[in-house]
Amino acid sequence: MNYYMLTGIKIGVAVLLAVLFGNGCVVAFNRIPVRWFEETTEDGERRLPEGLMDQGDGQRQRIPSTPWKYIFVAYFAACGIFFALRESLIFEITVLFVLAVILEMAISDLKYQIVPDPLSLMLAISAVGFISFQKEWWEPLAGAALAAAIVTAVFGLGRLIYHRDIIGGADLKFFMAIGLISGRSGMLIIFVVTQILIGIHALYRLLTRRAGPGTSMPMLPYAFAASTVYFLFLWDAVGILQL
Repeated sequence: MNYYMLTGIKIGVAVLLAVLFGNGCVVAFNRIPVRWFEETTEDGERRLPEGLMDQGDGQRQRIPSTPWKYIFVAYFAACGIFFALRESLIFEITVLFVLAVILEMAISDLKYQIVPDPLSLMLAISAVGFISFQKEWWEPLAGAALAAAIVTAVFGLGRLIYHRDIIGGADLKFFMAIGLISGRSGMLIIFVVTQILIGIHALYRLLTRRAGPGTSMPMLPYAFAASTVYFLFLWDAVGILQL
């Protein structure tokens, strides 16, 4: 099979997956069981985020189909075609699936400040698709361990300096899953880019008086942007930055 035929096939798959994931992310998020969003209070009781308390069995749309399905389709199409021109078909499919899961996590964190555990588990399981891209068999485990160490250190510093949680359990699960997927270097790049994006946005909000000092910000939307940047532009740099 020549180069142009293979590239055409990969672009076709990218467009197909863009339609599937773009529409699927809206449909799937609207149909996530309400119980997935339950969280345990300090009293040990299970409760839903305020934004979900009036939605009963979850039949009402949490995010509208229009315009988001078009925006998501355009996003996945742009990413997929970019991968089709540069990467293998397996890489293209696997990364688009990972980005779809992270997008669901980001939407949940942005709307309800909670990320359902099944989404974190799904992201961790998707690391199986990246085993062949790792140089060493132990790299995924090392990536997850480094993520746990960094997030735990940040949590401890937040408690020590600010006397509050500045990073949560969902963030720990996300970065450990990313460590399994991309190894130590990839996890570190995504973590650093995430913090830079948060810092820039926090500074903008502070300067425009849209938020005060200490205002909490959901991390997963920025992690989604950082993951997109990493897989699009920085994946090839892992060989140079490998720890």
